[in-house]
Amino acid sequence: MLINREQIERTLLGKIINNPQEYYNNHSLIDPNLFSNVFNRRLYNILSEKLDKGDKIDIVDLADSIDNIEDVAVMMKDDAMLETQAQTCVLVLNQYKKKEQLKDFTSKVNKMISDDEDVFEIMNYVDEEVVKISSIDNEGVVEIKDQINDLLKSIEYKMNNKGLNGVTTGFSNIDKFTGGWQETDLVIVGGASSMGKTSLALAFAFNASFYGKVPTVLFSYEMSNQQLLSRLISSDSGIDNKWILKGSLDQTELGKIHESAGRIEQTPIYIDDCNNSSLRYLVNKIRQYVITKKVKLVMVDYLQLVTNNKKGRSREQEVSEVARTLKNVAKELKITIIALSQLNRGVGQRAESRPTIADLRESGEIEQAADMVVLIYRPEYYGIDTDENGNSTEGLAEVIFAKGRNVGTGVLGLRFQKELTKFHEIQK
Repeated sequence: MLINREQIERTLLGKIINNPQEYYNNHSLIDPNLFSNVFNRRLYNILSEKLDKGDKIDIVDLADSIDNIEDVAVMMKDDAMLETQAQTCVLVLNQYKKKEQLKDFTSKVNKMISDDEDVFEIMNYVDEEVVKISSIDNEGVVEIKDQINDLLKSIEYKMNNKGLNGVTTGFSNIDKFTGGWQETDLVIVGGASSMGKTSLALAFAFNASFYGKVPTVLFSYEMSNQQLLSRLISSDSGIDNKWILKGSLDQTELGKIHESAGRIEQTPIYIDDCNNSSLRYLVNKIRQYVITKKVKLVMVDYLQLVTNNKKGRSREQEVSEVARTLKNVAKELKITIIALSQLNRGVGQRAESRPTIADLRESGEIEQAADMVVLIYRPEYYGIDTDENGNSTEGLAEVIFAKGRNVGTGVLGLRFQKELTKFHEIQK
């Protein structure tokens, strides 16, 4: 728990040192005078100078510029860093500054009144100071030159990290296409029943938490946490889930399951088999996970099972509002929300079974709310054994990016292992 202003300052500095992208994200909102501690202010100025030049932050290099290097090392490992986001630190520090200004302001006004100064002079002073103090609230408005500089620095940082600036999907071709899952984004993953939506969502959740160490929560309205967990273990261990559920295993297989369970239990992944389908309940639970577990990636399985009962609304209007609300929550909390969606039943009955955005069930404004729409298509699901070139479609899965607000559209390939309900990268 953050206790005081200095602790918040140290937390912000620690976050910048550990992840320079936090500097580029918040640089325009940070006034060095926000740091009340002289050492903290000096450290921020050093970090700012290095990052503005495009230099990397190295604790060994910092030792040449600053005396209390031990304090810097503590900042980098401080548990308080887990308590809040960098942007929240900036906002809180601005609140501290505002309170200081208000104290100075009221003190000066009281003195002017006690000194019996002219009332119009006092009123003019009040008007001027109120404008100055209120300007702190205008934090989102900055000069375009500052925005351009921050953007260029951010681009350079992404280049140095091989283009991955978000949460890893665990699939190199998808990471390359998307840059990883981005905070504030709502991603809709659509597919027909039994197409593999839940399996792909589980893969995304596990990969984010295992490889990216990103706290992730999966809300399931259809499966229990035990059912989902057994799927995770099946996918990781390579043992058919039906044998796991039946307990038809030999000692070697049991050993593999124990190994998988050990790996999975080390990941910051949470499964919530929701007992309440209301939108209000879901939003409150997401907030709780973000606050208590520092969750950055949320999976909802699936969109059409979330209810928002309001009189006089059609089901399409209801689902559209659910999608818009989830987008607003993602934006507010600076997290990524991936919501699964069913397709209309008539997709497989037409000549072209490959899905489009229009096939999202109760689509309404789902596609407008979403930053990205991803559709899963497996030809063999519809009895299509070969493609137009005569190649076998066995195990082939198309991941169709039907909408990408910032990445465009495209089709990527994965392999689907049916007995494990597991997606793999296609080996070249």
